[in-house]
Amino acid sequence: MRKAMMGLVAWLVLASMAAGRVQEGDILEGVQPGADGKIDLVTIFPHQDDETIFAGGTLAKVKQDPRARTHVICLTLGELSSAKEVLKITPEQQGRIRTQELLSAAAALGVDEVIQLHYHDQGLASLDPAALTKEILDLIARTGAEVVITYGADGITGHIDHRTLSRAVTAAFPQSQAQKLYYVSLPRRLGLLYSLHSHARPRPPTLVVDIRPVKKLKDLALHEHATQRDFSGRFSTLEMTGHIKHEWFTLAGEKR
Repeated sequence: MRKAMMGLVAWLVLASMAAGRVQEGDILEGVQPGADGKIDLVTIFPHQDDETIFAGGTLAKVKQDPRARTHVICLTLGELSSAKEVLKITPEQQGRIRTQELLSAAAALGVDEVIQLHYHDQGLASLDPAALTKEILDLIARTGAEVVITYGADGITGHIDHRTLSRAVTAAFPQSQAQKLYYVSLPRRLGLLYSLHSHARPRPPTLVVDIRPVKKLKDLALHEHATQRDFSGRFSTLEMTGHIKHEWFTLAGEKR
């Protein structure tokens, strides 16, 4: 417990030191509405809880803009999480539970649409890259997204699904109608904490979003991902995420 608390204190100190070193702004700034007068923002991630950890506050804050609609796309069922061993359930059961958790978290964040695909956890790298890119392109078109958020090439944690999906979304973006592509990121010091567990090096952020006005909604959404928070050994990550008052992004592509 003492070690965990020391880690939490270190995380919070580093987060507070890093928050003010990137330009704070609005992720919708400079984005032109679509033909219907709306700006659609979509997050595209492999696993349930990715959207809440790295962009939950931003999703909730964007909804304060009457022009905005938000969409969450999750590609895998998340059935291989270690929570299934703790809960003594099958991978299929876990996939169903995590899908419901995603829907509950999205409701807390005010998300307009959730699209849950049915690829296998840790299986994206086995898919044909061109086919996956085409599917992502079709999904961006379906949502009408002007703004797309996903992982960068590092995948933050280095997870193979994160990195595979990043390549597909990055390849699809230039062919899409979307105006901006953002990678979720971390300030250098927080990135170093993640790199202790992997060799990932997130690209430096170019935008920080102050999520304090919607912090309680993000907290609620984090608690909805109960399998990951309470039964997978990820408690410390989700708990520490709940203490951070900003979210960071790197502008990876822009069309004018």
